[in-house]
Amino acid sequence: MVSTLQLGLTRQIRVITALMIREARLRNSKHAFSQLFDVLEAVVFIVAHLIIFTYLHRELLIGDSLLLFVTTGVLPVLLFRTISLRAASAIEASKSVTSIPTVQPVDYAIARSFVELLSFGLMFTAFFTFIDLFEISRYALPYNPLALVQFIPLLYLFSFGLGLINSFIIYIFPLWKFIWSMFSRVQIFFSAVFFIPEYMPPQLKNILSYNPIMHFVSLFRTAFYPTYPTHLLSISYIALWTCCVLVLGLAIERNLRNQRASH
Repeated sequence: MVSTLQLGLTRQIRVITALMIREARLRNSKHAFSQLFDVLEAVVFIVAHLIIFTYLHRELLIGDSLLLFVTTGVLPVLLFRTISLRAASAIEASKSVTSIPTVQPVDYAIARSFVELLSFGLMFTAFFTFIDLFEISRYALPYNPLALVQFIPLLYLFSFGLGLINSFIIYIFPLWKFIWSMFSRVQIFFSAVFFIPEYMPPQLKNILSYNPIMHFVSLFRTAFYPTYPTHLLSISYIALWTCCVLVLGLAIERNLRNQRASH
């Protein structure tokens, strides 16, 4: 039984790896490194907000660099948005690869979203290294790697599960793709990106604490700031959200697969 599981796992890893290579090649077939466009868009977004806040003389809430503070807030939200959108669109786009017997739509969704995770990871590793090399902030390199070890798989699985749920909603209501795209973009203003939730008024603070993305932003920032307040941060809360969303997403994807097979 153990050998069967190992064989199945090895085969699954090979399938997903092959799909990841295919996805990267398809994106680069017309323009080199086109998979980095979303990441470059994120960098432009960060720099634009940095310029606005600098012009408005925005007070620095923590640390020694407004650039680092904005980046550590924007990155989790944009990564969540991109992975959830890629996973959702991959289910519909998987028709070109599911003709292969060993490939399922969820395999393509994993490969597509993981390529996005790697792209963001590589680009922002270089971005944080740039901040450190030019001594823009002494907090540019994470002092708490454990927070990153918790953050990366939790955010990926949460975003992936939500993407699977969205794929089903888009299947029955195509307009939802545009609605979700706008909603996930607006999330940046309600997820403690430009402020620290612990410093907000009590009533507003309690409302914001129900937003799981706010907890992801706080968790990511604790990797860089030793004194970042964590009174509202609950890893068990986002872990529960992640488990529920992932299980529901996989169940919905299986149901959607059966519906498409019957048509």
